[in-house]
Amino acid sequence: MNSVDVLLVLPPMYHSGRVPDYNPKEPLGLMYLAAYLRKCGFTVEVLDADLKALSIADTVDTILKSNALIIGFSTLQRALPSVKLVIDLLRENHCSAHICFGGFSATLSAKHILREIGGVDSIVLGEGELVFSELVSALIKGRAWQNVPGLAYRRGDGVFFNGKSEKPDVNFLPDPARDLLPLCFEKTGYATILSSRGCYGNCTFCSNSSFEKFSNGCNWRGRNPIAVVDEIEYLHKKFGINAFKFNDPNVFGPGRSGRDHVVQICHQLLNRKMALSLMAFCRGNDLDPEVAELMRRAGFERLLLGIETSDPIAMNNFKKGESIAVIRRAISIMRKAKIDLVAGFMIFNPYTTIKTLKSDLSFLEENTLYPTLAKALRVFDGTPIQDVLAAEGQLIWKSPFEGYHEYLVDPDIAAIYMSLKIFSIKWIDSFFKDCQSAIWEMKKAGTFNGRSDYYEFGRLIFRFNSIMLKALISWTENGFSYVDICSHTNKMKNEFNRIRAHLGIGGGNGGLKVKEISDEVHSILKSKNIETFPEKYRWNDD
Repeated sequence: MNSVDVLLVLPPMYHSGRVPDYNPKEPLGLMYLAAYLRKCGFTVEVLDADLKALSIADTVDTILKSNALIIGFSTLQRALPSVKLVIDLLRENHCSAHICFGGFSATLSAKHILREIGGVDSIVLGEGELVFSELVSALIKGRAWQNVPGLAYRRGDGVFFNGKSEKPDVNFLPDPARDLLPLCFEKTGYATILSSRGCYGNCTFCSNSSFEKFSNGCNWRGRNPIAVVDEIEYLHKKFGINAFKFNDPNVFGPGRSGRDHVVQICHQLLNRKMALSLMAFCRGNDLDPEVAELMRRAGFERLLLGIETSDPIAMNNFKKGESIAVIRRAISIMRKAKIDLVAGFMIFNPYTTIKTLKSDLSFLEENTLYPTLAKALRVFDGTPIQDVLAAEGQLIWKSPFEGYHEYLVDPDIAAIYMSLKIFSIKWIDSFFKDCQSAIWEMKKAGTFNGRSDYYEFGRLIFRFNSIMLKALISWTENGFSYVDICSHTNKMKNEFNRIRAHLGIGGGNGGLKVKEISDEVHSILKSKNIETFPEKYRWNDD
């Protein structure tokens, strides 16, 4: 790369340069930012170090070679340990660029980041286009950048928040730059699109509502439906892309106008007669039979429905604004419209009991839903649930550089979770690490519904975890012996081999360490000395 005004960076998640274990889709936030900066006349390059599986050292070397005047980092909370290493090495290597952070985690953890990473100069609070472009302009023209509204930076011994910026008008933003599309499409088989920004919901576990408060303007803003479909049509014709994932937090906006926005997009898609495969996120209360049928005709094959729990108490505490009856109705509507359902679900959460574990498992099996079970609700820094749990005396604060905030739960539930997590980390996660490229290949298809092998893979993982979870529940209620655990772990080895066989990988049972896992699970269930769902970052081990 030659010298540029701005280098936008998505840092590596793993320290060693391991292949990432999630969908390598375009970082649309950065790509919108790149397009807007270019429209303003600045030269911009984008580096997705995570997608390229660069190590910390390779990331630093690539950044230094850019000779960029300003470096903008977008980072997830779990990437903070890695990005700290990157920044420290940049400064040790005499990088004099202005370094700015942005995004959800940067906004919500601004104070912690500025105190922990001395090499960071500023943080954009909220959406980035207007604030960051003003920052870049001020730096290039030699003006006082500290006067830009919507920035956080150090002042004296503290951290200063320089007021609020205005949210950008989504209908005056250029379409996102597509520098990374060919590489991402090669790996996933689909492109991403945004038809709106923000979300009208107030779910306590979600970062959206907190993030939106850092700038002035409506929380939910829909793009012109014609412009949305123009962008889809352009990508369809130029790159031959038929599959698109809507990355909106919720493809529906609030009320009648939010529903009409989806309806207009669907009519635009139907009028242009493109044979497309579409996926989006939604809430159950937004669906009705007419709109679901229209969405299916327009090409929506899959919807990720944020269910989270079947327990009314937990749902109320999450401030979902829905009931389980509404969720059941939404599932029925989607099934009748022949739209596949992906469930957002958190079976382990601050309100989990033995009773809710049983009822949630029954609900999932009854509705043939296969979400991840070996994962607990994560309390991200700055989310409303952080304050709720603190007020209830349940919160155990963690630095965002260490892990997610923890919360107190019943020791029986914590023991069940940690026992299940051991199988997930030592068998499932290790398997994913070794076979990630093969899993990506399984996911690639011309349509979302064409990924039957990958969906069967997900069902097998759900089966593995649900069998183990049921055994853990039974042992907690009825007692157990060490022999029981060893015997069941051997049975789980056979279940795990079903997963391996689905990828055409057999044998290799020597690495499963049945006795070691049995010993750990037995110790956890006997001692019950854990009172949280610990979720630490493990990226330095990879």
